[in-house]
Amino acid sequence: MAPRYVGRATELGGLARRLDAALAGDPSVVLVAGEPGIGKTRLVTELARLAGARGVPVLWGRCSDDAGAPAYWPWRGVLRALHATAPDALAAVDPTDLAEPALLAAGSAAGAGERFVLFDVVTRTLTAASATTGLLIALDDLQWADPDSLALLAHLARDAAGARLLVVATVRPGELGADPERAGHVARIEALPTAERLDLDGLADDEIADALADVLGGAPTREVVADVAARSGGNPFFVAELGRVLAAGALRDDAVPAAVRDVVRLRLARLPAGCRAVLDVAAVAGAEIDESLLRTVLGAPVADALRPALDDGVLVRPPGRTALRFAHDIVREALSDVLGAQERARLHGRLAVALAPRADDPDVLPELARHALAALAGGDPAQDPEQALDLARGAARLAGTRLAFAESARRHAHVLEAGRGIVAPARRARDLVELARAQLRAHAVSDAVATCASAVELARHIGDATVLAEAALVVQGISDAELLIAQRGWCDDALAAVGPDDGPLRAQLLAQLAHTLLFLGRPDEVEGRSREALAMAERIGDPASLVAALRARQLARSGPEGHAERYALGTRLLDLAADGAPDPVDAALWGRLWRFDALCQQGRFDDAEQELDRLAPVAAATRQPLARLHQLRSRIVFAFGRGRFDEVRRLNQEAAQLAEHGRHAGATMTALAVEWQVAKMVGDDGLDETRLDPGMVEAGRQSPVFAVLGTTMASWHLALYRRDEALRWYRDLPPPGSPRIPRFMCLVVEALRVQIAADLGDSAPMQEAYRFLTPFADLFVVGGAGATATHGSVQQYLGIAAGELGRTDVAIRHLRAGIDADDARGLAPFAASGRYRLAVVLSRRGRPGDSDEARALARRAAATAATLGMQPLRRMAAELVDNPRDGGVLSPREAEIAELVARGMTNRAIAETAHISERTVETHVAHILAKLGFSGRSQIAAWAVTRES
Repeated sequence: MAPRYVGRATELGGLARRLDAALAGDPSVVLVAGEPGIGKTRLVTELARLAGARGVPVLWGRCSDDAGAPAYWPWRGVLRALHATAPDALAAVDPTDLAEPALLAAGSAAGAGERFVLFDVVTRTLTAASATTGLLIALDDLQWADPDSLALLAHLARDAAGARLLVVATVRPGELGADPERAGHVARIEALPTAERLDLDGLADDEIADALADVLGGAPTREVVADVAARSGGNPFFVAELGRVLAAGALRDDAVPAAVRDVVRLRLARLPAGCRAVLDVAAVAGAEIDESLLRTVLGAPVADALRPALDDGVLVRPPGRTALRFAHDIVREALSDVLGAQERARLHGRLAVALAPRADDPDVLPELARHALAALAGGDPAQDPEQALDLARGAARLAGTRLAFAESARRHAHVLEAGRGIVAPARRARDLVELARAQLRAHAVSDAVATCASAVELARHIGDATVLAEAALVVQGISDAELLIAQRGWCDDALAAVGPDDGPLRAQLLAQLAHTLLFLGRPDEVEGRSREALAMAERIGDPASLVAALRARQLARSGPEGHAERYALGTRLLDLAADGAPDPVDAALWGRLWRFDALCQQGRFDDAEQELDRLAPVAAATRQPLARLHQLRSRIVFAFGRGRFDEVRRLNQEAAQLAEHGRHAGATMTALAVEWQVAKMVGDDGLDETRLDPGMVEAGRQSPVFAVLGTTMASWHLALYRRDEALRWYRDLPPPGSPRIPRFMCLVVEALRVQIAADLGDSAPMQEAYRFLTPFADLFVVGGAGATATHGSVQQYLGIAAGELGRTDVAIRHLRAGIDADDARGLAPFAASGRYRLAVVLSRRGRPGDSDEARALARRAAATAATLGMQPLRRMAAELVDNPRDGGVLSPREAEIAELVARGMTNRAIAETAHISERTVETHVAHILAKLGFSGRSQIAAWAVTRES
């Protein structure tokens, strides 16, 4: 008979109300948090009892701290339990195959879209299963869950809207603190609007007294309660264990252990020796009792030997389960600790021997590898080192094929640690390369780069050309300045080592070198190396080399002049994905992304949106965070271009989290640039520029995204009338044509530079900008590789430049064309901006009808800006509608210069005050004289005085 449940009435009542809400169609996730033994599992068990009494099925999933536990282990338990209670609910899912890629393929075959990816299959299955009776899912020990299981929980919490589902998970926060990756996953789950956290504290004195009374068979004295409270801190497990010691006849003033290990030792001493011997092996084997495995290790049946432990409560048989398990993991941990390192290693070795005949079973291999590696690490002389390491490598690769990339990286890291001082340098170098690949797929970008550097150093030392080349090729598509500089050296060394003959490694190294050279300001070499790589790949007919070479060509042609070729390259890569690519999903991902960028730059936004729809299931199928990052960026392009700025913020927040998690500096700077671009558009003054770490910004000046960040920050400050701050960023921009502006960003940078220069009254770059932009008049301002936003038609920026050059009629033609182009594609923010710019130019020209048209344009721009929340544009357009006293003839910058002239200041003094060149002041004064029809500075002064009055 289970002991009476003591305390936690408030917490249990809150969970019961959550269950009521879930049954009414308001699903949620509750994280029950607390230290080991605090009563988390017992509280959830009580909730499960209440749910069962109401006819609500309860599905348990238990996480394991064993390094060999397969990915999705708790969810396998949940689906097995569902299969037992409602077999029809799992018609599409085999729980023993939960993590197999075949499941993903089966989902995709049923239809298009992300719904058919593994997470959506599970979410829909559980949602459907909850429809009739409701469903309670209990996940135990979430701090041990693999990252992939945590990601699935987050997906379920986000996407199970309307389900009659409550998920309650227990977690030990203290253990999460030692694992930042898991802690990050759990923090993101807690931050979801459908989730809450319930922290459990120790029992109060009266509750401790009630708990002890159940164990002792009578009320304890006040002194006993005080002593137990002081020693246990109210931890229910400690209270219960100390109560059992007291009930067994121990004196109250005997030395009660300070650690639970000692409490457990006293408790286990009452069990028969044969039972304790079986428990020793079971503790090393894992939390679940596998009687068949124990029988193999011990050579005898174990059911009878374990009965005393079941009777004493050391082991329990969970409801609905046939297998036993330790009642509390602390018991198992204490048992394992007491054994000592040498005995644990020996038992791990015996368990490995028992599992060895089943090494081909993918569900057994991870456990077998764990035991073999633990035996090796513990010094078991019977363990063959090479065999143990090979098993561990196999388990790591298996995790990768199951798309459990974080697990794969951890297992490869264990191989390296266990093999230290054992394996030969050549083998260690290959292990480093495998670890780096796994880390990259898990989006641990910084870790992958560091591991590659170690592999390169070792390969150079031992003279292994193949490993050197493979290490140089691991990290692709990452554009961080520090990495690119290192990769340049790696590629040069590897090319020299592999020799001049045609071959896959040489072709791929040439392609990788082209990528690094693009960002290091060597465009001519990029063109030559990428052509050489493609020609070689086609000669040797190697699909992997061809994929790499196509990627290099895409980057070489990433300027606006290459949009048509990039689209063709994307199509060619998609054809290769369908027939021959070694990683067809990855090839399809990049093929779609290249076509998407090209279509956006061409202004074919309807086609680009269809491409994005086709991209979504491909990105999801990779299960790689980097693919998700690119998908988010692509979605931002449409949301930004159409003025859905709240959506941009939401998408960009997720992208920033992915970048931070992977310690991906370039992606972090890109996310910051997007955040400030939105702030510029809406006039958000709440952002703190100190978030831009000075060290990161200084290092980022060599980064390909710095120019975009600089133009964004300058525009933001201008939108908020902070001219001096805008000038600081504007002056730091690389000059037009600088190699620090990669071709794939030059269209964006130069268009934004025109806008900033016009608002600052700097006409110096306008002639060169007009010359650069003219060939691309029919394109749209979008990056050529990894688009994150569109800034509308190039025609608008040509119009701004022409207007600043005094070519008014030309400016008007460009601006009208830009408005038409943006309107036709639903780019409302930029059509509105174009109308405002056109209104300004018409006001300056001053022909009959211009003033009325300018007001109408400004009025429409203000209305659009108000609808979209674009406060800076709304304010400027409204001012133009209100018809300022100068008739809108002068720009704000020119009006400012006129006021300084009125003060009697020389051009040099004005230049110093306004932070512009003296020649620019001369240009402004000439424009003022021409626009106002004056012949001298005295007339400007008189006009300014009259204007002020």
